[in-house]
Amino acid sequence: MFELLIQGFASLLDPILLLLLVGAVAIGIVVGAMPGISPSLGVAIASPLTFVFDPFTGISCLLGIYIGAVFGGSIPATVIGIPGSAMAVTTVFDGYPMGRKGQAGLALGLSTISSFIGGVLASLILIVLAYPISQFALSLGPREYCAIAVLALMAVASLSGGSFLKGAIACLLGLFLATVGLDEINGQPRFTMGLPYLMGGIPFIAVIIGLFAIPEIMQRFERISHRTQPIVQVSKVLPSWPLLRRLIPAQLRSTGIGTIVGAIPGAGADVASLISYSQGRNLSKYRERFGSGEPEGIACSETANSASGVGALIPLLTLGLPGGAVTAVIIGSFMIHGLQPGPLLMRDHAPLVYQFFATTVIVNFIVLLIGLPGAKLFSRALQVKESILLPIILLICIIGAYALRNNPWDILVMLGVGVFGYYMAKAGIPRAPIVIGMTLGPIIESEIARGLLITRGNYLDFITPISAVIWAIALLPLYWPLLRLAFRRIKARPTYQNKHT
Repeated sequence: MFELLIQGFASLLDPILLLLLVGAVAIGIVVGAMPGISPSLGVAIASPLTFVFDPFTGISCLLGIYIGAVFGGSIPATVIGIPGSAMAVTTVFDGYPMGRKGQAGLALGLSTISSFIGGVLASLILIVLAYPISQFALSLGPREYCAIAVLALMAVASLSGGSFLKGAIACLLGLFLATVGLDEINGQPRFTMGLPYLMGGIPFIAVIIGLFAIPEIMQRFERISHRTQPIVQVSKVLPSWPLLRRLIPAQLRSTGIGTIVGAIPGAGADVASLISYSQGRNLSKYRERFGSGEPEGIACSETANSASGVGALIPLLTLGLPGGAVTAVIIGSFMIHGLQPGPLLMRDHAPLVYQFFATTVIVNFIVLLIGLPGAKLFSRALQVKESILLPIILLICIIGAYALRNNPWDILVMLGVGVFGYYMAKAGIPRAPIVIGMTLGPIIESEIARGLLITRGNYLDFITPISAVIWAIALLPLYWPLLRLAFRRIKARPTYQNKHT
């Protein structure tokens, strides 16, 4: 394992690859720094543009954009009080008050260093845990793996925000879209409506660009502004050593929280940052300062954000399950490059996997090296007028949808899915579960088919002791309301003593 990791770091010494990673991180930071342009949108747009590279280079660039965008969300949170994405909401609580006090540079410096610490430590956790988890996954059969995939879907539906019903509807829609095309078992066309274009299924890249990019563009066109945002001045960036030393316990704790929460499908960095910020405030000696410009609040939020982003790669690389919307897009990129994430990837392409591990470490160093001196420059990205920015993004989306297969129908699919996604957003239905459903749908279908072959069509034998436990956890959102109601009735029932007094 150690030798493979050393080889992975050695492969990153290529000057051209390092230059590409620096460019990817810079693009990611700019993407994250623009409110409303989420990391998933940036990765979705960039995905088809990376297919000109080999799998390692292309996916490494996506990881660079992803990790850079996670950090970039802290820039608008600090300088204008608007989070670049949902995961930076808690950064606003203390980052913007520090900016109002003339300490915007210090706040951005703390964000950069905390993101670096969280990302590097989470990468080390990923390196340590990935091999044993993948070995355990190899011991599981199709019946257990099917249950794990359903568990991931149920977790996404439960944790995607809003009601469980809306999350479940989005997951089911994703599963339906995954069935369009030729049946992999018997070769029969399904839901193709007689169109040869749909025989190969609905194009994944066109769907993710449509779901994440077009609705955001339409929503921002509704409230487009020709004025630039007033921003606070960015000056001193580097914090003092005594301050950094005081923040170490909070950063270590937030790394653990972020990595664990990030590895849970559907939880996401926004949940990790909220939990970490809440825990940090409760345990801090300076809890009364939280919300008014306390550096520890920024450290808790940004460390958890970065750690969660890397933590989401744990189920992706070891089990082939997406931890969230961005990793679902990255899984699609793996597949288009001819790679299937999961335990077999660890077994058959171990050197490549350890190259990705090394990439996560190096990318976080790049965030530190260009984030500290470039804080003032990146904050200027907020002054680009939306009337100029949005048409450029739309053009990139069209090019990205067309470039992969050179098929104009993919552009129409992207636009159609985008309009549908816009009305989904209006109805409060989350869009990320659709992509995750499309990713997990083929896995669930193939594992069910393999499991039934093993059991010779006997559905009762489909349940094993391990899969039974996983199914019980997966279906918890369905029967938990009944259990909660039963507990309430038991607690409300008068005791024997109360009846006779």
